[in-house]
Amino acid sequence: MRKGLSFIIVSTVILATTACNNKLNVLAPYKNITVVYGLMDQSDTAHYIRVNKAFLGNGNAYTMASQFDSSYYPANQLSVQLLCFNSQGTQSATINLTADSSIPLPPGTFSYPKQILYKTKAKLNQIDNFGGSNTYELVVTNKKTKDVVTGSTQLLPDVTFTDGLNGTQLIINSSSTNPTALKWYSTTGARIYQLTIRFWYYQKTSTASGEQYLDWVFAPETAGTLQGGQNMEYTYNQQAFFQLVKTSVPIIPGVYRKADSMSVVFTSGSDDFNTYIQLSQPSLGIDQDVPSFSDVKNGIGIYTSRHTQIITKQVYQQVYDTLVNGSDFTQYGFQN
Repeated sequence: MRKGLSFIIVSTVILATTACNNKLNVLAPYKNITVVYGLMDQSDTAHYIRVNKAFLGNGNAYTMASQFDSSYYPANQLSVQLLCFNSQGTQSATINLTADSSIPLPPGTFSYPKQILYKTKAKLNQIDNFGGSNTYELVVTNKKTKDVVTGSTQLLPDVTFTDGLNGTQLIINSSSTNPTALKWYSTTGARIYQLTIRFWYYQKTSTASGEQYLDWVFAPETAGTLQGGQNMEYTYNQQAFFQLVKTSVPIIPGVYRKADSMSVVFTSGSDDFNTYIQLSQPSLGIDQDVPSFSDVKNGIGIYTSRHTQIITKQVYQQVYDTLVNGSDFTQYGFQN
């Protein structure tokens, strides 16, 4: 599950005066607030929706956050479904998600390690039988309160690459004045794009062996239109890659390493996802208030789409030779 998990705490505020006995408690009567986080991607083999509840209480917010039932509904209290509608507006499928606690939550402020996610392994289809786009509507029904939270998204199509992925090797030019360019056309509905080049290598030490990888992560790029067809590109060169290897791959005496392959991991995200990311950034100014953003109805959170494509190539021969024979890499143990 390539998804970040979002939490919301509403902390306790008590205002009292010392000049008289009158006290004002701003805690209103309890109101159920459902928090949703879901990113749909047809390339995933399993799909997860996180459904939590916001909480308000007369006490220490951190203490409440550590209690499991402060953030989670009982698993049998919710019905979580995906309704698929084709481009003609006709519902073509109903997918029921089941409560799943197989993925542990890391230690932190909130109750851990158990968490409840809602999961399905059903195949999602971006294109319908009419050549149009399917729409997946999320419906979360609270069986106890009868509240219904909904969201809607269309899946994102594959990106069409126009340059940079030709041949069996992932070419990375050595010249900084003539770098390699990875070019693509923006796709319909996608606003944000990000490239990661994943360098795979085999490693054997005196105590362990196995595949390792190093991620070369590039800054996100945004398209000026959601209609698709915009020419976009990333550029990179060998010097930047070699510097990353030097700073990220540990020097281990006696290690044996062999360069294996390079994967282009290319992710596109919807307009809502881009807005959510932008508004989630920390404020750099004096005003630390962060604007809120939600695209679900009768609740808060985000339910939208992103799409990841992975293309794996052989390591470029010049890069391979430098790792094996270059004087700067003798200590790193790369061999034929």
